[in-house]
Amino acid sequence: MDRHYTYTPEGVCASEICFDIVDGILHNVKFTGGCRGNTQGVALLAEGMRAEDVVKRLKGVDCHGGFSCPDQLAKAITACLAESRA
Repeated sequence: MDRHYTYTPEGVCASEICFDIVDGILHNVKFTGGCRGNTQGVALLAEGMRAEDVVKRLKGVDCHGGFSCPDQLAKAITACLAESRA
């Protein structure tokens, strides 16, 4: 599966998350807005990882009562994978 995906996160400072999934591997993760250092760090750490592994690591990460940019990235990847299987 080769797929470019754009996601609108909820409850966080970032207004958009974009990434590519190529053969199940995450590439080109970019956050628009959010805490620059944190979102850049998450994006760099996720680069080249299996999409499912990123979801396992980031799902449920909390910041200020239930929402975080890492958790929103996990939700975005999950939504992308679900759409590609449909």
